[in-house]
Amino acid sequence: MSIRTPGVRIRLSWLLLFAAMAVIVGCSSDEEAAPATSVPPTTAASEATSEPEDTTPAGLAELKDVPRNRTLVFTHWSGSYRTQHDNVENFNSWLPGNSHSRQAQNKGQTEYMFYTNLNTGELIPWQGESFEVNDTFDSIDVVLRDGVKWSDGVPFTAHDVKFTIDMVIANSPELNRSSAWEDMIKEVIVDDDLHFTINLNRPDPRFFINQFGLGHENHTAIVAKHVWEGQDPLTFTNYDPAKGWPLGTGAFELVRTTPEVQIYDRRSEWWAADIGFSDWPEVERLMYIPVADDDVAAQLYIANQLDYGPPLLKGTFEAARGRNSALRSFNNEGPSYGAADGCNFVMILNNQKKHFDNADVRWAINLGINREELTNLAYEGGMPPVTVPISSYGVKQYLPLMQDIIDEYDPAGFSLDRSAARMEKAGYSKDSGDYWTKDGEKVEITLEIPSWMRPMGPVLEKQLQTAGFDIVFKQGEPATIGDRLRIGETEVIWVQCGSINEPYDTFKSYHSKNSAPPGEEYAGAVQGGRYENQEMDDILDEMESMIHSPNNERYVELAHGAMDLFLRDMPVIHLAEERHVIIQNENYWTGWPGVEDPYVAPYPPWNAHYLITLNLKATQ
Repeated sequence: MSIRTPGVRIRLSWLLLFAAMAVIVGCSSDEEAAPATSVPPTTAASEATSEPEDTTPAGLAELKDVPRNRTLVFTHWSGSYRTQHDNVENFNSWLPGNSHSRQAQNKGQTEYMFYTNLNTGELIPWQGESFEVNDTFDSIDVVLRDGVKWSDGVPFTAHDVKFTIDMVIANSPELNRSSAWEDMIKEVIVDDDLHFTINLNRPDPRFFINQFGLGHENHTAIVAKHVWEGQDPLTFTNYDPAKGWPLGTGAFELVRTTPEVQIYDRRSEWWAADIGFSDWPEVERLMYIPVADDDVAAQLYIANQLDYGPPLLKGTFEAARGRNSALRSFNNEGPSYGAADGCNFVMILNNQKKHFDNADVRWAINLGINREELTNLAYEGGMPPVTVPISSYGVKQYLPLMQDIIDEYDPAGFSLDRSAARMEKAGYSKDSGDYWTKDGEKVEITLEIPSWMRPMGPVLEKQLQTAGFDIVFKQGEPATIGDRLRIGETEVIWVQCGSINEPYDTFKSYHSKNSAPPGEEYAGAVQGGRYENQEMDDILDEMESMIHSPNNERYVELAHGAMDLFLRDMPVIHLAEERHVIIQNENYWTGWPGVEDPYVAPYPPWNAHYLITLNLKATQ
């Protein structure tokens, strides 16, 4: 992919911000021919690809022939396996639960103002050319790229941006992001077609980049004013093939949508190629198919009927690659093949409950966990051990600046002796069953664990029983675990996300505003364990108002202080870094991001996956 980017007007302070950012068994791999694509099988890899009966919806043209070696085939992400696509004639992505933008449209049809390479922190201007935040962090001036057009040829302008933001706010809380935008955005002022200003209700140095640039799980797509104006966004489906809806500014357009397949074909005209901003993609067709489960996905990968989509377990990937050498991952050498996603596996204990309200007890539990053994046995070494809330993205740049305090506490130092010393310090002693007790009451730990994290359960149970804790695991369902966690009814093995670009993004979970009195539900993030500490609150309140950078001495000082408090109090016990073995099939396509060329984070649901589509090169 060749992209020519004019001078970027982002101020120095923001360049520093981005510099600090870096915020998932056959057949032979060499087929004799590349037949024209139709709808691939979704039940087994052994089923032949054949031309389906013509079921083209009214208003959609009959499919043209596109060879398999010019078709990119993908499927749902991770736990979203399903046998059919949802909302096949409703492309209003502002409605809660409508995931087109996340699953398929962001691969080729929907473009965004800015992208961020979360591996490096590089800002990638796209529909937008530059932005500037004022000194008081409550106003953002944005310049759009000249020449961007919707797929119907109408220019993409600042009026589209203002219309979208105003529409979302006017329909709060029913639309996605509407409550947050209503709270934060005071007004949008359009200066001309290519210039607009967002004024905020209060200072927030992160608001614009988080909403319109990070592209982690953010999907803030601007809609076309000339299509949406006069429509009820709560009922509008944004689907009319005869009118070319849904519109996008991307290189691809929707040509078929059924429960069995969605197909996007490369357009005949595209603004980025017209103005010399980007080369045309070599991919001519995007084919989005449902895949029932992990086993079916593995077979499709082996048979070269699937190019990317769901991750596989480490062992499944190794077995599949043994059958098809064209399969690779982000880290193709292993033993941890996966890519980081800014999340850690954690043990959340209610800091307000008896026993768990004592930092020495939480520390004793932490010291009783052998993380190397845990990750080797539970995940075959595919998940690196962690003890602090720092991911493998750009936030790791702060680790050397906090290493002294980490070394002082030594949270990774598995030691039954240190664990016992902490319990004795807290006034506990062993009973006849060799379990820790105090005042005749044994320390009992019941942990809920979702099915997809179950491999950790037996290992942790044995380790902590050896350390003197009476621990029991019970499997729970994610949909209800979170609810019970919010009201303080359970302790869990869970996932904590946050640090994709700066320490504040994780430490903010430990603010007291994310807690509540005993017995009351809290609406904040569920990863804080009801931890409350005014010292931490004061630090986080100051960090919130600052632009982060390793070169900002005060910010680093505050981050160091937050790490000190975290390690002193151990409000949440971090276990392993979540990494997904994302499969990339090189039989038909090369140019995938990897450790050797990490031009974007590789996760299929994230916005920047569009740049992967544009970067791929045909192998045959």
